[in-house]
Amino acid sequence: MRKKYIVIIALAAVACVGCAEEAVERAEPIDPVASPEIVLTSTAASAPPKATPVEAPNPVVVEEEPKPNDVSFEPTVESVGGVAIQRLVTASEIDKREPVDPTSTFGPHHDRVYAFVEASNEAESETSLFVHFIGPSGTVSGGIELEIPASVPRWRTWAYTRHFDAPGLWRVEVRDAEGSLLGALPFEVEAGL
Repeated sequence: MRKKYIVIIALAAVACVGCAEEAVERAEPIDPVASPEIVLTSTAASAPPKATPVEAPNPVVVEEEPKPNDVSFEPTVESVGGVAIQRLVTASEIDKREPVDPTSTFGPHHDRVYAFVEASNEAESETSLFVHFIGPSGTVSGGIELEIPASVPRWRTWAYTRHFDAPGLWRVEVRDAEGSLLGALPFEVEAGL
């Protein structure tokens, strides 16, 4: 019986060994990572990043920002998922489903900037394209949705903005619903608006 009491006392002693210690602190919860915002980019020429000087035996050359005369005003167009941009132009007016006097320069006498889009859709389902007008400081207006029917070899449509009040080099971008760039075209807004 004496062995029985010794075993019980030994078990009680072992069970109490960790009782007098301080409680272990738990780590702070980690903040969840925020999902990234969609960033609109363009294949159109814009101001290149300035070169950062580094310690090197040769001097570092800092490139100048391009002047509007150095920019090509030809559109950049792509084909994605059976949808292709055939023609992308900017104009101040549309008449009979065609742009009137396409231009890449807009001034105080213009009321709107139209982005005329001629597209084809080889897919068997209707698709949406989104048009954005992006200003020199990166401000975005638009987000206009254009519906392109299924299986059409040629579809003409357009979007426009009246919000082009900052002078400088702008661009229009056409993207699909997944955000893939199908077309980009720079245009210039003159001072005096």
